[in-house]
Amino acid sequence: MTDKEKQEFIDTLEKTRKLFHENQMDEAQRTISALIDTFNDDFPKKEDEDTLYFDFKTAMEESIYRLEEKPEKKIQLPEVPVSNVYLISGSIAMQQGDYATALERMEEAMGWNPISPEIAFQYAETVKRMGSIDQFLELTTEIFPHIYAGKQLAQAYRNIAYYYETKNEIKKAMEAFFYSQVYDEREEVKKELSELGKHLKDDEKTINLAEFPEICKKDGIPFGPDKQVVQLAYLSGRYFEENAKDPQKAYYFYTIAYGLTKDDKVKEKAEKQRQKIQESKKNSEEQENK
Repeated sequence: MTDKEKQEFIDTLEKTRKLFHENQMDEAQRTISALIDTFNDDFPKKEDEDTLYFDFKTAMEESIYRLEEKPEKKIQLPEVPVSNVYLISGSIAMQQGDYATALERMEEAMGWNPISPEIAFQYAETVKRMGSIDQFLELTTEIFPHIYAGKQLAQAYRNIAYYYETKNEIKKAMEAFFYSQVYDEREEVKKELSELGKHLKDDEKTINLAEFPEICKKDGIPFGPDKQVVQLAYLSGRYFEENAKDPQKAYYFYTIAYGLTKDDKVKEKAEKQRQKIQESKKNSEEQENK
């Protein structure tokens, strides 16, 4: 792509986002669909002889993919954020109630980024709006091996809480909502907990999170972050700390590990790397000022 074509691509995406936020859904869909209609066998390219093209948004997403798939070819970002185009088109279609198009576009987005929890959550939300609550739960549980941030984990448990609420299992819904607050505290969840509590007897309202792991086990729901993801983040942090001597990357991965575990020892490791980054920056500035 030429620089002009890349800029036109980005401008169209930004225009669509603006229309979306202004609730001009029909115009937003026309704008982004016109861009999608220009796609062909040559662009955007998903694979060539030596390379796989994936629109991963973070280093952690690529790391998870490498762990799962162990690709032999090198991985490279496409020239433009293709998954964003399909995701926003799918999100618009969902808001319009065109669920078939929404699912189709989101599946395309997942083809470009098969790890993204954001895309997977949007796909699950579409299924929920279609009324398939059991599939909504199934899709949510399938996201766990790709969750690498506390807010993502909280979203998963809010989804699970919604499932329980729909099934009129109020105590379980409250347990799931309460556990989500460990990772992402929200006022609307506090209000929801208050409302749900009105449906229970006084002796049923006490939330005991110690019971929640057993509830998850019994119902086939993951409890807490995926162990492989936590290990990947921690070991990557340690590698960049001890072997590659790259405090920026070490800090990035240790921060992910801490966000998932809330382990103070991991937090200390992340903090040490942050201090090294600051020291390095300070030394560079001093050298420049000499």
